[in-house]
Amino acid sequence: MNATLVIADDRAVAEFDAYSGGLVGLRDRTAGALVHSPETPSLYVLEIPRHGDRTVVVATAAQQVTSTRVGAGGRSLTAVWERPVTSTGEKLDGRIEVTAALDDGRLRLALELSLDAEVEAVRFPSIEGIAPADGDELELLTVDYSQGARVRLLPRFDSNAPYWGTLYPDYASGNLRPEVVCNPTSPFAVLAGRSGGLTVLPSSPTLEFIGWRVSLRPGFRDSLSRTAEPVDGRRSVTFDAIQMPRQSGGRLTALPMTVAPFAGDWPAALAPYRDGQGAARSSGAAWLREPRSWLQVQLMSTEGEPRYDFDALTRIVEECAAHGIGAIQVVGWNEGGQDGLVPVHRPAEKLGGEAGLRRALQRARELDVKTVLYVKYQWVERPGQSWDELAEYVCLDANGQPYAQPGPVYHTSRKRYGMSTPWYVPLCFSSPVLRARFAAEVAQLASWGAAGVLADESLYHGRALLCFAEGHDHPPGASTYLWDGDFVEDLRTAAAASARDFVIAGEGAYDQQFEHYDASYFRSSSERHLPLGRYLRPRARIVTALTGFDDRNMANQCLLYGYAMSLEPYNFKGRPADMPATVAYATAVDDLRRRLAPWLWNGTFAGTEGVAVTAPDRRSRHAQVAVWESPDRPGRCVVIANYDDEQRSYEVHLPPAMTRPGVLRVGEEAAEPLRDGRVVVGPRSAVVVADEAILSTGRTR
Repeated sequence: MNATLVIADDRAVAEFDAYSGGLVGLRDRTAGALVHSPETPSLYVLEIPRHGDRTVVVATAAQQVTSTRVGAGGRSLTAVWERPVTSTGEKLDGRIEVTAALDDGRLRLALELSLDAEVEAVRFPSIEGIAPADGDELELLTVDYSQGARVRLLPRFDSNAPYWGTLYPDYASGNLRPEVVCNPTSPFAVLAGRSGGLTVLPSSPTLEFIGWRVSLRPGFRDSLSRTAEPVDGRRSVTFDAIQMPRQSGGRLTALPMTVAPFAGDWPAALAPYRDGQGAARSSGAAWLREPRSWLQVQLMSTEGEPRYDFDALTRIVEECAAHGIGAIQVVGWNEGGQDGLVPVHRPAEKLGGEAGLRRALQRARELDVKTVLYVKYQWVERPGQSWDELAEYVCLDANGQPYAQPGPVYHTSRKRYGMSTPWYVPLCFSSPVLRARFAAEVAQLASWGAAGVLADESLYHGRALLCFAEGHDHPPGASTYLWDGDFVEDLRTAAAASARDFVIAGEGAYDQQFEHYDASYFRSSSERHLPLGRYLRPRARIVTALTGFDDRNMANQCLLYGYAMSLEPYNFKGRPADMPATVAYATAVDDLRRRLAPWLWNGTFAGTEGVAVTAPDRRSRHAQVAVWESPDRPGRCVVIANYDDEQRSYEVHLPPAMTRPGVLRVGEEAAEPLRDGRVVVGPRSAVVVADEAILSTGRTR
C-alpha cells in the first residue's frame, strides 16, 4: 500500500495518497469507512480541450504532487501540483492548489488554479471508491420537484447514461432535462447506505450550477440485472460534482465543497445543508395561516375552447364557497388559453374580457374565496406574437443559439404528437427591464382584485442552465438561476401598491426559492412520495393536487405533511360537484386541522422524531407517520395514516412526556383514549395521537 497523509478530528479521518495527493480514504468514526480507494486516488478532474480533442482531462491519479503541508492540529492539508500532466501526456504550465480540512467531521474542500490552458469544466470533488460501510446497498438521494428522488446504486445500478457518449454506466441529468440532478434545484446529493453515508454539497448555499453524477466503474457485471462488477472483491461507485466556473486570465476558483459523512437514516444527511440554509419567507397574507382547500380550474387551453367563461367562473366561485373551499387557482383566463401566447397575460375576450374577469374577482372577494391567477413568465413562444419584441432577452447557449424545448401539449392529436407545437425559449431574468415588464402586469392583476398569482414552471429555466449571451446584464456563462429571487421581489414590490398581502406562489419551488415565494404548488401523488421538501422547510406553505374522485389517501398525505389540498377533478377541468367524496373527506381533514391549527397547520414538522409505529400484521404496509410541534403551545401531535384498503392495528411508541395520550379520528368530534399503546386505523384513513388536553382543543360539542 502506498504511503498516505492523514488528517483527522474527533468525528472523521481522511487519508490522501502521498505520491499523487488524491483522496484514498474517508472514515466516519460512527458510520465506518465510506471511501476506500487505495489504488485509484481521486480529488479533481479538469476538462481541458486540447488540439481538437475535447476529451482531454487532468486527473488527480495521473499527477505527482509537488508539495503538501499538514496544518497545525492535523486537521487540514494543502496540496500543490506544478505543471500538471494531461491524459495525453502533455505538461501544462501552471499550478493547482487544493485545501482539505476536517470541520466537525465534515471534509471541506477548496480548489484554485492558474493554467495556460482553457478549462471548460471542473469535476470537484471527484471521488472514487464510495461504498456503504454496512451491507451492500447504496442509493442516491436528491431533490426533484420538492420531493426526494431515490436511485439505486449498489448492488444494482440504475443507469440513465447516454451509452453512446460514455465509458461507464452513470446517473446524472440528461440533455433534455438538465436541471433535474443539479444545484440549485437539488442543493445537495446524498449517497446513503443502511446505516449512514455521505452528503455532498457546496460549502455555502449558491445559485451557481453544479451537476451531480454517479458512475459505476468499470461497469456492469451482468447488464440484464444491472449488478456491479467488483474490483478486488469490492463494489463501489464514483461521484462527481461538475462545476462550470468562469476562467479569467488563466485563473479559476472552484466553488468550495463539503463532503459530510453521516450516521443513521437519510434525514440525518440533511443536517449539513440545513445548517447554512436561509430562512423561509413568512407571508403577510393572513388567509394562508388558515387551513383552506383550493380548487384549480382551467377556463380555456391553447386550443381555444371556452370551457368556462367568466360568468361560469363566478358560479364556480359560488360553488366553492358553498363547499367550504377557500381558494381557487384560475388557469387559462388569458388570451391564448393556458400556456398560450406566453409571457403575456390579458383577459380573454371570448371568456368575457377584463370586465367579466373583474366581476368574478369581485364576487370571490365578497364570498372570501381567494383567487390566485396562473401566469407563466419563464418562456417566450417561437413562433409567437412576442418573439420579435423579446428575442433580445432570451438565453443563449455556448454556440450563440437560443435554448428551446417543445411548448404546451393540450387535447388535440397534432399537439400530442408534436406536429403543431410552438417552441418555448427561456428568458434571462438578469434584465431589470424585462422583470419590470412582468411586475407591471402583476400589479395590474392585483389592482383588479386578485389575491395572488402562481408562477408556473418557476423552478427552472428549461435547458438553459447557463446563459452565454454577450449583451445581457451578466458575463457570458452566468447561471440562469441567479435572478430568480429578484424576479419574485420585483413582482411583490409592484403588487404592493394595490395589495400589501398579495400572494406570489411558485410551482415546485427549489429550496432557496422558499426564501421568496409565499407558497409552492406541486404534485405528489405517489405511494413512494418522499417529503424531502417538507423536511427542508418544516413550516413552509405547500399545496398539492388531488385528482381522484375518492382521493382519501392524498388527503391523508396532506394531513401528514401539512400540504394544502388543491382539488382538481378531470385534471383541473371540473368543479367541486364533480368529486363529492373527495370534497367531503377534504373538508373533514381541514376541520381537524382547523381545530388543531397551532400544531397541524401553523406548527413545525418534526419528521418521526421520538415516535415509532409498527404493524404486528406483516401483511400491512408500514404506517405513514408524521410528528408536528407548535411554536407556542406545549406538546406534540402525531399523525398516523393507513393507506391500505383494510383497517390496520398499530403499536404506538410515544415519548414518556406524553402521559395521557388520546386518539382523534378524521371526521370525529370526540377523542378516545389510546389503550395499551395500540390504535386501529380504518381503511384509507388517518388519526391524530396527542395528549388528551390538546385533543380537547376546539371541540364544539
